[in-house]
Amino acid sequence: MAKKLLRTSPSSSNKFNSANMTDDFQLHLDSSDDDAPEEVTFEESKASALRSMKNALETSKREKDLLKEKRRKRQEMFQEQKKRRLLPAHILEEIDTAPSKKQKLPRDQAESNHEEAYCSWEEGREGSKEGYEKETKKGFKGNIRRLKGNYSVMRVADQSSTNSQQQTAMDFIQARLYGPGSQRTTNNEVLSLQNKRGPNKSAAMQFVNKKWGTEKKAKAEKLKKQWIQKRKVPSS
Repeated sequence: MAKKLLRTSPSSSNKFNSANMTDDFQLHLDSSDDDAPEEVTFEESKASALRSMKNALETSKREKDLLKEKRRKRQEMFQEQKKRRLLPAHILEEIDTAPSKKQKLPRDQAESNHEEAYCSWEEGREGSKEGYEKETKKGFKGNIRRLKGNYSVMRVADQSSTNSQQQTAMDFIQARLYGPGSQRTTNNEVLSLQNKRGPNKSAAMQFVNKKWGTEKKAKAEKLKKQWIQKRKVPSS
């Protein structure tokens, strides 16, 4: 009887293990079914897409409205600043009602006056800075209106920008040609360096040929006189 019990116990344990494995597999299948995506109809997906599109449009419209509001506030701030910078009303009325002492000149006469002012500027620039300032003040004196008090008004159109542009161009050329980083030198120094560093070393140029410097100076003076006569500029 004991032998029969011993023989039947292994088979019963195998059946129990197989039953447990079957239950585990069924649970695994159930869990995999739960993890699967839910079925969605076409109407629901279409409605969801329309909602997301509507939300995106509303967001972009809201951002545009905020940007417009910022621009409007900035424009109002600029206008307020311009109003603060304007002259008082009584001063503007006085400028409008003040009679012009200088009448408008004909076109030919205005051009001739402009040429005379430019020539006088050239002479003052060659002579001295004080002369240039006097001529400049003289040229713009007629266009200035004197008001009561410490006010003076001059139109911006009367100020010619030609002189300032020429001065800026001349300063630029001067800085480029003779500035600190130009590394310009004379012919005498170049020839002296060649004599010093060349294979056949010799003395500097002024010691080798004493007439070289005088001839160059005379030639430069002659060219300067010719240039002055050609340009008709009085020598300083």
